[in-house]
Amino acid sequence: MSFKHLAEQITAQHQKQGYRQTRTVDGGNHVSLFHHGQHYINFSGNDYLGLACDPDVLQAASDAIVANGVGSGGSPLVTGHSSFHQRLEEQICTLTNQDSAILFSSGFAANSGVISSLLNKGDLLVQDKLNHASLMDAGMQSAATMKRFKHNDMLHLERTLANSNNFENTLVVSEGVFSMDGDQGDLKAIATQAKKHNAWLMVDDAHGFGINGAKHGQGAGTCLQQGIKPDILMATFGKAIGTSGAFIAANQEVVEFLTNFCRHYIYSTALPIPVVAATIKSIELAQQSWRHDQLLHNIHVFRQRAQLLSLNLSPSNSAIQPIIIGDSAATLAIAEQLKQQGFWVTAIRPPTVPVGTARLRMTLSANHQAVDIESLLEALATILASNEYHKENDSCL
Repeated sequence: MSFKHLAEQITAQHQKQGYRQTRTVDGGNHVSLFHHGQHYINFSGNDYLGLACDPDVLQAASDAIVANGVGSGGSPLVTGHSSFHQRLEEQICTLTNQDSAILFSSGFAANSGVISSLLNKGDLLVQDKLNHASLMDAGMQSAATMKRFKHNDMLHLERTLANSNNFENTLVVSEGVFSMDGDQGDLKAIATQAKKHNAWLMVDDAHGFGINGAKHGQGAGTCLQQGIKPDILMATFGKAIGTSGAFIAANQEVVEFLTNFCRHYIYSTALPIPVVAATIKSIELAQQSWRHDQLLHNIHVFRQRAQLLSLNLSPSNSAIQPIIIGDSAATLAIAEQLKQQGFWVTAIRPPTVPVGTARLRMTLSANHQAVDIESLLEALATILASNEYHKENDSCL
């Protein structure tokens, strides 16, 4: 029987507490969401600055729909690159201090497109071990040699780069803010090592763009915050900016090369004009310091309260605040019990994170109220103290 492995692998996924499924929700861009008519406080969204439903952002999208329709009309090299797209690219260059920018439908497409286009057989790709799946998948599919260094371990990175002169080109890749742990890449030290070994540095700042660098350029990102300029910067609009899509920012030659040779760009429909218009407005609003102040306040409330409750905090000062549980079944059970108390928290399990590090990944928004954060943590502390976890399958990553 053809493809019999499909059912076998699904069964195995259930058995190892790794089964995934979607859950239909309404209001996922808000602090409150609904599932099957039940209300939950949302601690799993990525709308860090509360921009996704801002009235000015919605108005920008609405105006663009009336003037231009819903879609973009084609791929960027045919009819899809509008004046809105051009304006957004220029806005990104100004904000990130890069020469040129190019838009993609998603961060996954951007990462995959860059690595598949730039690297060939005889090249070396060096990645932080905890980099996003899109980067790892791109590396495994590339003809280049891929090596990984221990997370933020500069000695290991230096050893990994020791023989890089045996390769034609070397690209070092790190995240700015790591999506599952919430900590930052040591970008300054990584940039120093890359330069020392004549390598290029690429930074995936999906979870830092729009937030980090607030005091050095109002959300320009983790690179500017740490005082570096990577050769290639990737960031998305679906997190702090609250819309959708992604970009690559680099020098003119890199963007020109991608425009001509990146299949993910050439053969994809351009971002819808209303999304681009909303993104332009959202980036403008992300300059408002009060949004950053409120998010930082909520992060402080979370960490201070968690410490008082003796919860096992991770070393994260970002909007991503994971609590490591370890066992996948226990993590699922705790997430389910939190849902029963009205808190939408996602259980993250292997292979998204290493075996033995299943976690509750809680994300904070500028729109959260302190009372909601405190209530969540008190509920979690009570559940953990009870030590009675019921094994129930749930949606997770």
